[in-house]
Amino acid sequence: MGKAKSAKKNPKFSVKTFEYFQKAKTNKNKKEWFLKNKDLYETHVREPFQAVILEMQKHLQKDLPRILIDPRGVTRPTRPANRASEGIVKTFCHITLWEKKTSLFEWNPGIHFQIGVEDDDNLIGVGLYMVSSRQMSLMRQAIAEDFEAINELISDKKFKKIWGGLIGEKFVRYPKGFPINQPYSDLLMHKQFFVSKHFSRKDLYKPDFAKQLVNDLKVAMPFFNYIRQVVGTYKR
Repeated sequence: MGKAKSAKKNPKFSVKTFEYFQKAKTNKNKKEWFLKNKDLYETHVREPFQAVILEMQKHLQKDLPRILIDPRGVTRPTRPANRASEGIVKTFCHITLWEKKTSLFEWNPGIHFQIGVEDDDNLIGVGLYMVSSRQMSLMRQAIAEDFEAINELISDKKFKKIWGGLIGEKFVRYPKGFPINQPYSDLLMHKQFFVSKHFSRKDLYKPDFAKQLVNDLKVAMPFFNYIRQVVGTYKR
């Protein structure tokens, strides 16, 4: 696992981080702008972002042996010209930590961290966002057979204080094959099984942001590992 080199000790997000994103938004179709401002990106976006990932790696990697926590997994700052419908220069930076895909047809549960020019860009999400039919079947079966297992996790006071509850879209119709008006009935209506937390820019500027983020993720780990254990990975 490679560790990111940094010319700056303990780099942090700052006002200049978002100055870069704002300028990137204005110049999103200008590759030459990015080349002239690459040092701004490296110093104020990539380096502090990778410092956060290194903190995750230090404190979480041991508990997630099948998920590679590597700062080199941070998204690239530009898009190829043939895939630049939203602009060549990206106005955000993100990483998704999950097990290696074994199928083209489904995503694994993951931890997604990102920051960007818009307020809604600054967040971390944990769980299963894109749910395949195989995963949905397994989740519903697990919830109906042992509702207390997941309910204990998402009802935990500390978990609720930090992460709230499950969010995302819900189905309009109740799934066939399950009795209605059960303690687990509401959970069966979920299309997705994840939690998320948004950050203000002031949150990101705090010297202990990375440490606090890791502490919050530790609280979410039982929930994350429950989802991973239930759905497993696709078997060829």
